[in-house]
Amino acid sequence: DSQNPLDEGRRFILSYYLSDDMISIFEKSTRNSGIIGGKFLEKTRVPKPGSSVENPEYYGPADFSIGATVEVFGHRFILTDADRYVLSYLESLSHHIPEHTLSSLRQKFG
Repeated sequence: DSQNPLDEGRRFILSYYLSDDMISIFEKSTRNSGIIGGKFLEKTRVPKPGSSVENPEYYGPADFSIGATVEVFGHRFILTDADRYVLSYLESLSHHIPEHTLSSLRQKFG
């Protein structure tokens, strides 16, 4: 989600690691775009915007619904897709996951 017209059409793969709540981001290469794809963010814990340095709140599984915006160090990413494993895993934790997150994924695979 960028105001820069040159960013239109750029696609990224955001990976969330359940074992340590870390995120990595990889940019997919697009032919003739003039932008070289590759690693955008090395695996790291990403605090949510507005959380304090003294008591940071990090992104977790419940934050990743289709259509959600994830802000990573000033860059905003809109989640547009997920793989089926994400839905299966979150359904196994349904008592901890907001219904809107689950329903956004169910609509994707419904």
